[in-house]
Amino acid sequence: MKFPGIDQIHPVVKRLMLVNFIRSIGQGIMVVELALYLNALGWSTAAIGSVLAAGGLLGVVLAPFIGVYSDRLGRKPFVLLSELVTAGCALVGVLTTNPILLSIAITLSGFGKADAGSPSPCAPAEQAWLASFVPTTERGRVYSLNNALSFFGMGVGAVLAGAASFLKTGVSPYRLLFCYILVASLITASVILTIQRGEAENRQGNKKGERREEERKILHEENAAVLKLAAINILNGIAIGLTGPMMSYWFSAKFGASHAQIGSTLAVTFFATGVTSILQARLSHKHGTIRSIVFIRFIGSLLLILMPLLSSYALVSVIYMLRTSLNRGTQGAQQALSVSLTRNQRSGFASSINLFSMRLPTSIGPYITGYLFGLGSLSLPFYIASGLQLSFAYLYGRLFSSYDIRMKSHASSG
Repeated sequence: MKFPGIDQIHPVVKRLMLVNFIRSIGQGIMVVELALYLNALGWSTAAIGSVLAAGGLLGVVLAPFIGVYSDRLGRKPFVLLSELVTAGCALVGVLTTNPILLSIAITLSGFGKADAGSPSPCAPAEQAWLASFVPTTERGRVYSLNNALSFFGMGVGAVLAGAASFLKTGVSPYRLLFCYILVASLITASVILTIQRGEAENRQGNKKGERREEERKILHEENAAVLKLAAINILNGIAIGLTGPMMSYWFSAKFGASHAQIGSTLAVTFFATGVTSILQARLSHKHGTIRSIVFIRFIGSLLLILMPLLSSYALVSVIYMLRTSLNRGTQGAQQALSVSLTRNQRSGFASSINLFSMRLPTSIGPYITGYLFGLGSLSLPFYIASGLQLSFAYLYGRLFSSYDIRMKSHASSG
């Protein structure tokens, strides 16, 4: 499938996409293997869940600060630091099984989270860095392509992890998987070092002649747009938390699905999401970023209602793959909107607020779902999540439809 305009993408953007792809392979490996590895070490499920939650919480807390300071200090140092920290944490995983050291490494690196190539908590810096080299009119499709590469990489990682499982006879082979993360992080750090910050990032400061009153007005408009997006992101974040983290448990409890079945479903879902992201890129280019996001999210929300109504695991897994790939396939386009709501010198701030407003409410969802599952309701979380995501899609289109109009006028005048 040929991506339109691939030859016109800035060389720096291509390098950042390569970094994203390599990084996402390691994340795909860890999503499948980390919990199993910790279990093999004798960790309790509570300990495993706690350390994974700690990594997620640290990323959520640090992201806004990194986004704001990357606007002031530049994006490159933060993205490079993320790769070096990941390499150091992977080295800990290679050298030791000490639970304290492993806990620190997992928390700092975010190992085990399905971040789809994102260098959390430095994702706002990387997204803003991409934005500085991508024209506003092209961001929907370029960010969608980047999202596609993320999920293709996650899929490759999941497949590699599955293949490696045949070689495992104890704890040691698990530790070899950290070697890939170590080598990959050093490679990505090397690629980042070759990237010059360039004029695209350095020239984004405020115009000297801009009047103070005009600047205040622009800031007010930008902040209002960012806060509107953050407000409706809460709906989507809770909905994601209600279903995503508990899907493996739900598959097992409702259908008795095996680990191999669930793992295969997740791997195929990663690849399907990559394909959907490319479809999203084409739709964004042809019909507009916002319109295409709303259309796809409506379909995904309706499919979510079907899942608890079906009695066949095979059929439900197909619906899950389709629905998840549709929803997550719009991530790139949604990131493109978040960094385009402000001028480039504040895109790190906008991206960090977008990330924070999504991930913090996402952490609430599993508690609600666990409580409802404990009451014997395996269906209600899906209906609540579908309602929240339908509301999100409607409000997203209502509040940001002018974005597509603005982009068309911008393109025609440029």
